[in-house]
Amino acid sequence: MTRTNRTNKLPAVAALLLAICATPSLRAAEGALPPVNLRCEFLRNPVGIDARQPRLQWVDLHTERAQMQTAFQVLVATSPELLSQNKGDAWDSGKTASDDPTQVVYNGKPLESNHTYWWKARYWDKDGNASPYSETATFGVALLSPDDWKGQWIGGANQLRQEFNLAETPRRARAYICGLGYYELRINGHKIGMNYLDPGWTTFDKRALYVTYDVTTNLHSGANAIGVMLGQGWYHNRALLLQLDVELASGKHVSVTTGPAWKAKDGPIVSDSVWDGEVYDARLETPGWDMPGFKDDGWKAAEVVKAPGGVLSAQTMPPIQDVDTMVPIALTNPRPGVYVYDMGQNFSGWVDMHVSGPRGAQVQLRFAELLYDTGMINRENLRGAKARDIYILRGGEDEHYHPRFTYHGFRYVELTGYPGTPSLDTIRGHVVHTSVRTTGSFVASKQLLNQIHKIIRWSDLTNLMSVPTDCDQRDERQGWMGDAQVSAEGLLLNFDMAAFYSNFLRDMRDELGPDGTMTDTVPHLTHGRRPADPAWGTAFPLITWYTYQQTGDRRLLEENYDGLKKYVEFLRTRAPDDVLRFSYYGDWVATELTPGAEVSDFYYYYDTIVLAKMAAALGNSADSDTYTQLAARIKDAFNKAFFDSTAASYTTGTQTANVLPLFLDIVPSDRRGPVANNLANNILYLHNTHLTTGLAGLRYILPVLTQNNRSDLAYDLATQTTYPSWGYMIANGATTVWELWEQKVGRSMNSQNHHMMGSVDVWLYQALGGINVDPDHPGYRHIRITPQVTRELTSVSATVGSVRGSVTSSWSHEPGVITLQVDVPVNSTATVSIPKEDEMTGITVKEGDRTVWEKEHYVEGTPGITAGKYQDSRVVLEVGSGHYSFRLTGE
Repeated sequence: MTRTNRTNKLPAVAALLLAICATPSLRAAEGALPPVNLRCEFLRNPVGIDARQPRLQWVDLHTERAQMQTAFQVLVATSPELLSQNKGDAWDSGKTASDDPTQVVYNGKPLESNHTYWWKARYWDKDGNASPYSETATFGVALLSPDDWKGQWIGGANQLRQEFNLAETPRRARAYICGLGYYELRINGHKIGMNYLDPGWTTFDKRALYVTYDVTTNLHSGANAIGVMLGQGWYHNRALLLQLDVELASGKHVSVTTGPAWKAKDGPIVSDSVWDGEVYDARLETPGWDMPGFKDDGWKAAEVVKAPGGVLSAQTMPPIQDVDTMVPIALTNPRPGVYVYDMGQNFSGWVDMHVSGPRGAQVQLRFAELLYDTGMINRENLRGAKARDIYILRGGEDEHYHPRFTYHGFRYVELTGYPGTPSLDTIRGHVVHTSVRTTGSFVASKQLLNQIHKIIRWSDLTNLMSVPTDCDQRDERQGWMGDAQVSAEGLLLNFDMAAFYSNFLRDMRDELGPDGTMTDTVPHLTHGRRPADPAWGTAFPLITWYTYQQTGDRRLLEENYDGLKKYVEFLRTRAPDDVLRFSYYGDWVATELTPGAEVSDFYYYYDTIVLAKMAAALGNSADSDTYTQLAARIKDAFNKAFFDSTAASYTTGTQTANVLPLFLDIVPSDRRGPVANNLANNILYLHNTHLTTGLAGLRYILPVLTQNNRSDLAYDLATQTTYPSWGYMIANGATTVWELWEQKVGRSMNSQNHHMMGSVDVWLYQALGGINVDPDHPGYRHIRITPQVTRELTSVSATVGSVRGSVTSSWSHEPGVITLQVDVPVNSTATVSIPKEDEMTGITVKEGDRTVWEKEHYVEGTPGITAGKYQDSRVVLEVGSGHYSFRLTGE
């Protein structure tokens, strides 16, 4: 991935000198350091939130080991001047006893719409020492009440404009906009913000999202103009609601809102479609239309249109943005006038094209993931999607174009109709997706594992388009819940997904039927069914639970609990004998079929035990007991319905059939060993160390093998290079994860970019890296570091950016020596489990230059380490926060 250089950077030498100069002061700081990574509603300095009691969070830093926060103080002020004087006129929490900096609920004066607040925090460590205050952070409050909206929904064309005058220079200005299906906001000739394909896709008759922009610097005294371009997007229509609130230097307030006084006229975007692309006729451009003084005599009055019908909510998740630039790696000319670019990577987005030529010349860009042997693009797997952009030149000058209201999934670009001969510099690819922040990393000595991790990251990211889509290229791109649930935990390990999933779970609540039914796709259009296949509907409880485990966000449980209970109760109505049998897809795209009833019943049990755990976490002991008892009945019924005790196998004996009950410990305890052996034999002998699983079984097979002391076999599956395997995909040119294990290139279900097969990333982090959140202590309050040192691997390093700070596990292995570097953030503890070689005896473990294990006993005295024991061929140590360097040796 080539990162665009959009800002001037210091020369390398100057940057190095600055770093060196800064080092002494950093080293001089001791004890509790200022909190960092301040967030409000999981976002950094959000401009417009609509939570009346937002959650604040930060990360504590300390130079000493085994440190914990014992209290905090938060100051929230209505001006930066007051905050600089340590005055929190909106909220001064005072010294508040708490060991949790991750979910601090604002508890000050009622927040006001259209206001900005400044805040900072400090904490007291376990010894009672106060840290310095953090740097200042901000959050803007948008429009908290429907009555705060003064405008009308308007439409009538795909370009809308309005002029207005300001008597003075603005002191502060905020624009609140919901432009459906997509919009581009322009003020005084300039695009506002860096977002694309806004607002996020929702069930529009239930909810529409608006975005807040700080436009203070875009306005001036005198004449100003607003212009808005509208695309159809997923709304399949066009409508605009906008409100501009301006505070002038004198304190006077001015409001500009949408209504019939606005002017409307169709612009150069002749057509736009998510699936089909965009047609742009530059001859229809009207320069200056978004500037004051433009002669709009030929424009008609905007029409007041019907509102979409849903609740207006602030868009409080990372936006879709143009995040990277791709340079083509090759340009070919397979036929006269046909030019094909190879971008070297399959991704989501568009291309920016430079062109000059005669007025009216028509250039077409078509997109594909595959090539024919002839060098022409193969678009058969796009099915009904046109996936093309057409640009009609205005003529007479250099022109450049990229679409505004569509995106494509592609590696190859076909260019036709181009005046003259294009070059590699004619186009640049732009990677476009929801701009979640990377927080995790994984690297291993086995290059194939790094390649697998890479293609999974690309598939995960390029299918984040405000919802997690199944694919990014064909006539689908839907929020399929099966794909979403199997990839969610991996996404949470790789990226900052908390705000994204908070929004997506709200989307699910909007789709939940009054009878508790969920849909296969969210938002639900034409694809999928109601009620959802249980392996798809499980996304609602499982993504809630995964996100809670990773973040400790209790509000997620509170917001979703009632809906989740309704969903489980619906499943209960379809399982009168405690066995849920209905199924549409089951273990989707498996090479050997497992009965759908077993897959559905597995998820019924999973959903029920998760609901019981949620109830316990919320203090609802009655529901916890009820659903724990229901889960026990489902477990018994599952075994009666599907288990052959004599054969030690479930249903058809496929890998998935035995993996599912092993994963949730459904197998009777005295038969667990034989079932696990049957699974291993199936993999090794029936299928020559190859997978046969589909979407469901794949998610759990490597963890199950690891839990049953077969990390070696899990590793062999992960690093397989022949069909079916991830290595097979890579050997055949994959740069993203395929939809199918098979290599298919015809007109069928064979997306080359489908994240549902990428769940192996969880195993890379949790097994090979060994980083696991303790399920009894969510949000990484307690961490389990248990790396699997296996086969020819000589090193693995993994980092997870938790809500408390970075967690790192980095190990290396050479004969007779295993080293393990561990980072545990402040406010966390960890159980560190250091493996040994199978035949190793006389084990010694050192941390730095101190011995912590010797002669089969724990040696006290090392700061930060509180206990040790030997268990399951590992030296197990209890540690507090800090960096640790362990070295295990033996004979």
